[in-house]
Amino acid sequence: MAERSLTVMIALSDPEHAEELEHALGERGHVAVATSFDVEHPEDFDVVVTDGEPLDAATPHIVLGAAASGGNIHAVLPHSADAALIAAATTVVAAGYRLSAVDAGEASETADTEAAVLPSDAPHNLSLSPRELETLALLADGASNKVIARQLKISVHTAKFHVAAVLAKLHAQNRADAVAIALRQGLLYV
Repeated sequence: MAERSLTVMIALSDPEHAEELEHALGERGHVAVATSFDVEHPEDFDVVVTDGEPLDAATPHIVLGAAASGGNIHAVLPHSADAALIAAATTVVAAGYRLSAVDAGEASETADTEAAVLPSDAPHNLSLSPRELETLALLADGASNKVIARQLKISVHTAKFHVAAVLAKLHAQNRADAVAIALRQGLLYV
């Protein structure tokens, strides 16, 4: 069975940042990207990444910079977030989850790839990499290590490593406990 392609609209004011994100998403496979502001129907996309105002009320948006209000904001990341972090957040948002980032003032430019995707009231010693966030989202869907490996295009051994890292960082006893902790900490939303 063929995997459905994810459609992402990139509406960033910095063309260089938009190009980096388009490249990072393209490396993930099964991702169709549009970078034009002239798109007539943003609701036709699975996710919109923007550093401005949300473009419609229905499509999940990832907003870079200051938090914006609105029911379609599913992730808020610092303006300095790199393409790998934004691409990981795009995958997680497309899977139906909501994320919020550490305060922009707390995120350093050198640590953006490993920056925590957490609400500001979450413990500051907890940080999940973009790949661990993807793993966590798949764990919430009940995915086995083989399914995680297939979805993330990694080996089963690497998938086991990511699952173990998520469990350790969340201080979880098992997968279900990790999902429950993630829900309580605001890493996952139902």
